[in-house]
Amino acid sequence: MNEDYSKIFDRISTAVNNIPTKVATVAVNFSKERFVEKNWINKRKISWKKTKKKRGSTLVASGRLKRSIRKITVTPQYVSIGTDVPYARAHNEGLEISGTESVKQHTRKQHRRRSYIRKDKRIKAQIVKSHTVKQHSRKYKRKFVKRQFIGQSQELEDRITKLINSEISKAIKG
Repeated sequence: MNEDYSKIFDRISTAVNNIPTKVATVAVNFSKERFVEKNWINKRKISWKKTKKKRGSTLVASGRLKRSIRKITVTPQYVSIGTDVPYARAHNEGLEISGTESVKQHTRKQHRRRSYIRKDKRIKAQIVKSHTVKQHSRKYKRKFVKRQFIGQSQELEDRITKLINSEISKAIKG
């Protein structure tokens, strides 16, 4: 009889040790789901404001931001996920960024806007002239709409609670 309890305790101990890694995976997948569903779920769904993009998905041009979400810290008491992409915070929190940038001197080519076809041969836009742009600085102001994809959520906590309960009950049942 003692051997049966010791096996159960060993299984529970193993399950408890494995839970933080599984919780981190659930949290990463939850954050990546936001890019697919284009919303944030806390106690209710909050859809992201639509963009003016004609092609592609909101917040996904190259996929770098979505792919960068990963486990940062996994300990028995604490799980942290995050991203190292510099513009992630601006999109997640909806920030307004302003500053000054320097533009180096460069040559700009001016051309005709249209290409046309002559004798079944496509003629591309031709360069008419070019001019030099002097070095200068300009101010910019950029406002990012809040499209949250990472953070604390009641829905995520419910999923984590469900995972913990199922892992413990599987360990007890064997």
